[in-house]
Amino acid sequence: MAIRIKNDPAADGTMRSFRKIGYLFKSAVADVLDNSISAKCKNIWIDFPSYDNEDLYITILDDGFGMSNAELFNAMKYGCSRDDYGEEDLGRFGMGLKSASLSQCKVLTVISKQKNEVNAYRWDLDEVLRTKEWYCFRLEKHEIDECPNIEKLLELESGTLVTWQNFDVAYKKSSGHTYEYITKQIDECDSHLRLIFHRFMNGRKAINFYINGYKLKGYDPFLENHIKTDAGKEKEIGVTFKTEDGEGKDYIKVQSFILPHQNDLSNQDIETVGGIESLKDNQGFFIYRNNRLIIYGTWFRLSSRQVNAELYKYGRIRVDIPNTLDDTWDIDVKKQTAVIPQNIINLLRKEVMNVCTGSKEKTGKRARLPEAKGSEKIWAKKSTRQGKDYFHINCESPFIKQYLDSLDDKERVRALRLFDVISANVPFDDIYVSVCNKNNETEAEEEVVDSLILLGIEQFNQIKKFRQCSNEVALEYLCAYPPFNDEKILQEIKRRVCYGN
Repeated sequence: MAIRIKNDPAADGTMRSFRKIGYLFKSAVADVLDNSISAKCKNIWIDFPSYDNEDLYITILDDGFGMSNAELFNAMKYGCSRDDYGEEDLGRFGMGLKSASLSQCKVLTVISKQKNEVNAYRWDLDEVLRTKEWYCFRLEKHEIDECPNIEKLLELESGTLVTWQNFDVAYKKSSGHTYEYITKQIDECDSHLRLIFHRFMNGRKAINFYINGYKLKGYDPFLENHIKTDAGKEKEIGVTFKTEDGEGKDYIKVQSFILPHQNDLSNQDIETVGGIESLKDNQGFFIYRNNRLIIYGTWFRLSSRQVNAELYKYGRIRVDIPNTLDDTWDIDVKKQTAVIPQNIINLLRKEVMNVCTGSKEKTGKRARLPEAKGSEKIWAKKSTRQGKDYFHINCESPFIKQYLDSLDDKERVRALRLFDVISANVPFDDIYVSVCNKNNETEAEEEVVDSLILLGIEQFNQIKKFRQCSNEVALEYLCAYPPFNDEKILQEIKRRVCYGN
């Protein structure tokens, strides 16, 4: 019979390994906040110094129910065991607090207050590396009193204070400019937390989130309160899963949304949805576990459409899963990834197709002035053999052709080369951001407007001569071409050509 031999993991190697499992700064902060939410807190305060100093720290304080000495000691254990995970708990593996925190710093201190009793424990990575043992420090009262923001915890009836110190990762990534690096990461955290925890920030029993005293307002990636948002009916899908006693069954909730066209969005709407980039990048599935956003901005390969495709940017599918289905969805320790189960792929495929179709229809809707047809357009679209679209200046457009016809052969060749350069350098990304921000509607400089008016009058005369048509018809053709479809410019051209002043 084989002999059973205890073989404990090496403390130093294990801790080093857990630091490298892939936490981003913002996801590490979010993982710590999960514990605060599970502790039924009403407020969460994230603080760091407002100026650079040697005692750089980040504290995360909540007013939840706190922990006793035994509970806190267990919580500081890697893979801490719990038998009382509730239906609304955001934790699962007993790893988040330690692995998330120590992925960013070398010193983690957790102080908790419950029933007027204050207890504190600390992990110091340097001490573990030195001793190669799982030594965790229990702090004495005078050591607790020296911890940053301890006075804020002591003022609460109960709560927990998490402190990060000795930011070796930030030091390496920033070439020594640790404070600037942390400040930038905190700024990114702002937007990340507004999205990940938006349901907790905006719900009826809202939790208040603060960063250095500034209260965060959650985003709404579905613009549910917008009058032009198309919200589908919420559906429930039963999913079976294995248990120790056999099989169990629980339900996921699925609801689709088609956001309003960007022309119907105000600046406030764009801010509410999370910004211009979010409008395009965050299409597809939004997977929630107990109201906490796990993964978003993916179609899970349920559609042949590429993620971030312009045509499908208005489509969103919200999926709520209970924590009983964690294994079914393969949610990882960091709560950053999830894999869609094979047994519900077909059930969601129809939902995906409906959302993609609705988004495509909305994308195609535009309010336009009269537009040039076919070969008359200044810009033409073609497709490559790979099926990708590209745009080029259309030399068959009368607007361009009449210019080329006025050139000799040598000048014509130079002009065509110039058109090729312009066509190959269309700033699509800048145009997209400008259109979404409605910056393209701002008035041009006065001298530029005057030049466009003079050019428009010249083109008007050329069109009238070329087509042998009336003023009204010539103006109709002219206004099909930007920038002469701008109301201000067109009216001035009309005034000058029709009334001679």
